[in-house]
Amino acid sequence: MMYLKLFLIFFLFFTGSVKANEVEIIEIHKNKSLDQLVLESSTTSESNELNDVYISEESSDDTSSDIENSTAEDSNNENNDLENDDIKLENSEVVDILKSENLFDINEKIINTHFASISNIKSRTLNREFIKILSNPQLDSENITNDKIYFIIKKLYEIGEIGNAYKLIKNIDSSSITNKEHLAYFKLIELNYLFSTFKLTEVCELKTLLLDQSIMLPKYLLEKTDIFCLTLENKFAEAKLLNSLLLENESDIDKNFQDLFNYMIIENNTEAFKALSSINSKELVFLYSAMLRINELPLYEDFISIDPLNLTIPVILSESTQINIRIKAANKAFIDEVISIDSLSALYQSVDFNSKDFNKPDQTISSLNNDELIMAFYYQLANIQIFPDERLNVILDYWKFAKNSGLEFIAYAITKNIIETFTPTIENSKYGMEIAIAHISNKNYVEASKWIDLSESSNTSKDQIDYARFLIALNDTDDLTNIINYLSNNGQKINSINNQNTLETMQILKNFLNIKEESNLTVSYDNITDNRLMPSYFLINDIKNNMKEQNDLSLFLLGLISMNNKNWQELHPEHLTLVLNSYNNYDQGLLIKPIILEILSAIEIF
Repeated sequence: MMYLKLFLIFFLFFTGSVKANEVEIIEIHKNKSLDQLVLESSTTSESNELNDVYISEESSDDTSSDIENSTAEDSNNENNDLENDDIKLENSEVVDILKSENLFDINEKIINTHFASISNIKSRTLNREFIKILSNPQLDSENITNDKIYFIIKKLYEIGEIGNAYKLIKNIDSSSITNKEHLAYFKLIELNYLFSTFKLTEVCELKTLLLDQSIMLPKYLLEKTDIFCLTLENKFAEAKLLNSLLLENESDIDKNFQDLFNYMIIENNTEAFKALSSINSKELVFLYSAMLRINELPLYEDFISIDPLNLTIPVILSESTQINIRIKAANKAFIDEVISIDSLSALYQSVDFNSKDFNKPDQTISSLNNDELIMAFYYQLANIQIFPDERLNVILDYWKFAKNSGLEFIAYAITKNIIETFTPTIENSKYGMEIAIAHISNKNYVEASKWIDLSESSNTSKDQIDYARFLIALNDTDDLTNIINYLSNNGQKINSINNQNTLETMQILKNFLNIKEESNLTVSYDNITDNRLMPSYFLINDIKNNMKEQNDLSLFLLGLISMNNKNWQELHPEHLTLVLNSYNNYDQGLLIKPIILEILSAIEIF
């Protein structure tokens, strides 16, 4: 069933996140600009505590608006379940162990040696937890060291969490940092954070301070920032002089910077700006984006791929950027919980379609050359429909297109208010299951149940109805009962799967969940060897020891290291067993339910 995959994707996007602003049809925002809506966005998750500040490109002063972010709650590490451990401890002893552990208490080797190997966390659940851990270290720990601080901040910056890295830097005493390379790295992050949030006055103030301290930054970033700040002050002669010195010293000329600088110093420039060449330096991309924005030049799709968490907002707010690129950035930002659905709908509504386009919708859709514009057109088309039946037909077509484009999660969210106006009736009962799934995706379980009940009077199969009720039941409790019951009741269907790796993964899940097999079940297999790699003996042994010793954070990080750059379906069955047992011990098994849902989604058994 395709619905499970859809729901699991939705569930994993929002498990553990704060509630987003409710969707409102665009007309209520007619007195607010897109900039205001984006800047006021408060849709964040525990994995994305940006606390960034952006300013509208309509002005060049420092009037700014805070993007309010919900602070991630500290994980509750009390009363960890010890059922699978050899050591039996009283609850009070467990509490003392977990309370005493801090990120800075972790073995120095784990942080200094292995942090660098954590480069691509493919599990959304584990990535979110990793960011939460990194972003909330106890800076008053007795075991705090400058090296540990450096590696933690460095990892945050490398995985795109520049806002959290900046916040951590501002909370430490820079005078205590004796390593000049570490200090320079922290200043690089501070400068790039200010560039990413377009706080240009603070950029130039920090630049002056760093020059006074003789701080050296890579790629001549500090010198280029000095030149940029001089152009903002209209000190062109001095800027040209410093740029000539830069050209003498820079062995590999930065053509992108030179093109942007030359564009800035030409008064009344009427020439079209040539697109930047390949951008492959993260150290300079934030400077480039600020220079493009201040000159009202378009940003490129490259910016989204280089740093999607921090550069989607500049792309969204750039009116000179192609609208399809802005929408793509907004879709990405919404999925990453950086902006709210209100902001996304405002951008969709801002696309310029006319009455002729709406009079011939099929022709218009055929003429549009990308999915982003079609998504926006469908949304506007649905909003202008007067009669409920016509609106429902447009919504159904919208969802069908979105599913084919992999954007159904967004289509459900953005049409939330519209579908709440639909009344379950016998006439539209044949669409009941589709509308129910949309309501489930939007966490509107009361309305979803009404449409499921209605579907029972139509030709909808019992399997589909039972499945939809299962999706709702998943949210009733945080335990695994509903998952266990569903997998148990569909055992025959699962066992008929023709993929050995998938069957092996399912067998590991059944064993973990204590799902009993039928006595007459026989398992055949085609492959007697397995090319899925296992972690090293020492890493496996270290994970097992930390499970016994209830070292929560060490256990989490070691498990993460063992899974780096691997999807769930790529894990060897014995490795998967080890990981499941590890995270069942971590933080009272808080992550187990979303992890199992991720695995079910990854192996596509439905």
